[in-house]
Amino acid sequence: MSMSKPWQQSYPPSLRDYRIDPQALRGSVADFARHGAEHFADAPAFTIVLPTGLHADITFSEVDALSDAFAAYLLKEQGLKSGDVVAIQLPNSLHYPIAVLGTWKAGLIVTNVNPLYTARELEAQLTDSGAKLLVACDLFVGRAEAVIAEKGVRLVTTSLGDFFPLAVGAAIQQKLAAESGGDLTPRIAHQRFSEALAIGQGQLPVQAEPHPVALYQYTGGTTGRSKGAVLSHANLLAVLRMAEDYISAHDVYIEPGEAIVTVPPLYHIFAFNFNFLLFFRRGGRNLLVPNPRPLSNVFPAFDKFPVRWMTGVDTLYAGLLAEPWLQANPPKLKLAVSGGTSLRPSTAERWQAAVGQILEGYGLTETSCFVSFNPPGPTSRPGTVGLPMPGSQVRIADSAGRELAMGTPGELLVRGPHIVERYLNRPDETAEAFADGWFRTGDIAVMDEQGYIRIIDRKKDMILVSGFNVYPNEVEDVIAEHPDVSEVAVIGVADEITGEAIRAFVALRRPGLDGEAIIRHCRERLTAYKVPKQIVFREQLPKSPIGKILRAELRAED
Repeated sequence: MSMSKPWQQSYPPSLRDYRIDPQALRGSVADFARHGAEHFADAPAFTIVLPTGLHADITFSEVDALSDAFAAYLLKEQGLKSGDVVAIQLPNSLHYPIAVLGTWKAGLIVTNVNPLYTARELEAQLTDSGAKLLVACDLFVGRAEAVIAEKGVRLVTTSLGDFFPLAVGAAIQQKLAAESGGDLTPRIAHQRFSEALAIGQGQLPVQAEPHPVALYQYTGGTTGRSKGAVLSHANLLAVLRMAEDYISAHDVYIEPGEAIVTVPPLYHIFAFNFNFLLFFRRGGRNLLVPNPRPLSNVFPAFDKFPVRWMTGVDTLYAGLLAEPWLQANPPKLKLAVSGGTSLRPSTAERWQAAVGQILEGYGLTETSCFVSFNPPGPTSRPGTVGLPMPGSQVRIADSAGRELAMGTPGELLVRGPHIVERYLNRPDETAEAFADGWFRTGDIAVMDEQGYIRIIDRKKDMILVSGFNVYPNEVEDVIAEHPDVSEVAVIGVADEITGEAIRAFVALRRPGLDGEAIIRHCRERLTAYKVPKQIVFREQLPKSPIGKILRAELRAED
C-alpha cells in the first residue's frame, strides 16, 4: 500500500488498489433505461409529489419507451444531428428523466438550465452551449420567450399537470395558472411535450450512435463567469461505478424499490448523479418534489411513502429539523447525504439525534460531483468530507503543484476517470484549471494520516448561498450596470438561514440611491439566490496600489 495514498488503509479490503474495468466506461448512460425496463419493468421509477399530496408515477418500462419516443421526435421531427445540444430547463418533474435519456439516446448533448434563470442568464448559456432546442416548464417560459425568439431556438413546453388523469391534470394546470396570474400558454411557437412524445411514438423505431459527450454542465468554477464543464458518458459511468462500489463495500446497498426523496433540483450535478442516475441504475424510486418552498411542500413525500434515503444541503436539513411534522414523526432513513456546502456541526448533531446518520461528502461539477465521501457506519468522521472515492487520486499541493506533508494545508488537486478534460469554449481557463490530468479545485484542504479530508478554506471570493455557488464578479457586474453606481464589491457574510448571504459595498456617483433600488435592479437581472441581502454604502472602497478593490479588507471588517 502506497503511503502517498493513506486513505487506502481506511478502506475495506475490497477497495484497496481499486481499478475500474475500462469496458465499464464504454457506451452511454442512456443504456440505463433499457436495463431498467428489463430488470424492474412495471415498478415505479419516478413519482412526482405535489404539495397537495397528489402524485403520479412513471415505471421503468415507461421511462424506456417514452425516452425512445422523445429521441425519435428529436431526430426525425426536429432533424437534430449527432452532437447537437438540447437545453433542459425543468423543475423536478416526470418529464426530466424522459428528456435527458431521450436526448442521449438520440446521440445529442444535454445542457441543464436553472428554471429560475433570468433572460440574461438564459441567453448567456444558450449562446455558449449552442443549444438548438429548449425543453422548458410553462411556469417559467415567459421570461425566456424573447431570448428564444431572438436566438431561433426551438421550444418544447411541459406542464406539472402532465401524467395525471386528464381531469386532475386540468385542475392542477388551472390552479397553477391562477397562482401565476394568468394563462401559461407561451405566446411564441412551441410544441407541447405530450405532443412531442405522440409524434415520436409514430416515428419509431430509431437508432443513433451515442455521442461521447453527455453534458455541458455550467458552473462558475474558480473565475466567476459561468462556463460549461464538458462531462462525457465515460466520466458519468466512472463516477457512478465508483460511488456504488464505495457504498456497497461498507455493506450499505441501494435496494430495488427503495425510495429517495429528491428535494435538491435535478439540474444540479449533486442530485443529477446521486438521486437521478445512481438510484435509477439500481432500481430505486425517486420521489420528485418540484418546489420545496415552503418546506411544508416536502411533507407529503414523507407522509405517503416509506422514504429511506435523501440528499440535501445544510440549510435543508436545518430547515426540516424545525418542521413540526418532522419532529412529531421523524423518517426512518437508511442514509442521509449532505453536500453542496459545509455541514454545520450543530445541524449534524441534531439530525443524528432526531433521525439518524448523516454523511457529508464533497465534490464539484468538474469532478462529476464526487471527490470524497464519508463512509457509512461507525468509521464516518463528522467535520470531515470523508475519504477519496475509490479509483481517484487526490493530493494536497502548494501553489507550484508540489505535494505537501501530511497535515499541512494546501490546495486540493484531484485526478481520475471522473474528471472532465476541459471547459467549453474556454481554452485559457482550461489550461489554468487542468494540468497533467489533475484538476485544481481551488479549495484549501488538509488530509490526516488515515486519509480523511477536511476542507478548511476555499477560494475566498466564492459565496455559498443555500449550497449554490455565487461568484462576486457576476453580481458586481450587474450592480455596476446601474448608472448611479461608481464602485462595487461583493462578499459573503454568515447567515443563519442560507449559510452565507451576499453583502454589496457600493460607492455612488451621486447621492440619492437607496439600497432597495439596487436590490430591485438585481432582482430583474439575477436569480433570487444571487441577489444581495445587504447593501452598504461607502464614499469609496479600499484599493491596492494598482487600483484593484480589496475584498479581503471588506471581509475583515465583518
